[in-house]
Amino acid sequence: MGAWGYCLFQSDHDLDNVGDMGHELGLSKLQEDAHAVAKAQGKTEEEVERSIHYDIYAPCCSDPELIRKHLDSGVLVEMLSKKEAKILKPLTGSTDEGLEYWFSDPCYMYILLSACAMTLGCHLPASCIALLKKIFTEGGLMPDAQRQMHKALFGPDGYKDGEPYDFASKNLLEEVNASFEERLSSGPGYGGLNVVSPGGMFETGMTTSTTSIVVKELRAQFNTPDECGGCGVEHRPKGKNLLTCSKCLNRKYCSVACQKKHWKIHKKVCEPAKKSL
Repeated sequence: MGAWGYCLFQSDHDLDNVGDMGHELGLSKLQEDAHAVAKAQGKTEEEVERSIHYDIYAPCCSDPELIRKHLDSGVLVEMLSKKEAKILKPLTGSTDEGLEYWFSDPCYMYILLSACAMTLGCHLPASCIALLKKIFTEGGLMPDAQRQMHKALFGPDGYKDGEPYDFASKNLLEEVNASFEERLSSGPGYGGLNVVSPGGMFETGMTTSTTSIVVKELRAQFNTPDECGGCGVEHRPKGKNLLTCSKCLNRKYCSVACQKKHWKIHKKVCEPAKKSL
């Protein structure tokens, strides 16, 4: 279960999880129904299997427009909300949790699902884009995949809501062939084609949902909003209310000193508060 390249959608792990999420989003049932209709129209099993395949990753989908409409019906937003909740859920440190995060890091799965939706041209909520901009470097993404997501989120020529986006990732066969040819041209010697798979199971050297200080800060803001971001106390001396970050009006602190000490972490997620009309 390795990877054939360092970009998005170039690992067995990615494609396995894309398939699982597609099934959870109802694509298996849509595909079964489409197969039944095609067979009733006289197409052979081979013709049906070759011509009808539904996937949330557009290059692997035979009818991206149909799947986009299905996801935009509300099922995509619902799944994104569930995955966001898992990212922000307090860690328990249990063995079951460790195994789950090891196989499918919640942060990585959120990014992967969003990337798939971009390839289809789905409508992504503004809150999703805002979260992606904070966590796309987390969850185990390789540097090449991080650069792809950075371009999609910040440009130039990045993702536009409702328009199909091309991450320009070679498919597995293209990547394998290119890698093999590169090794052949480099002279004698042996080099494995596989690289370490991202997003779980193997240590890639990238941060994950359990090691990322960015995700830790987001998790803390969500679960303990009334505690000092620096030391965790709930009140200033003599029971006075905590101070509030003047930029985001969200994070609270017991003192200016505590805020300054914590700023190197909080600045990674701090955003100007929206002004009320």
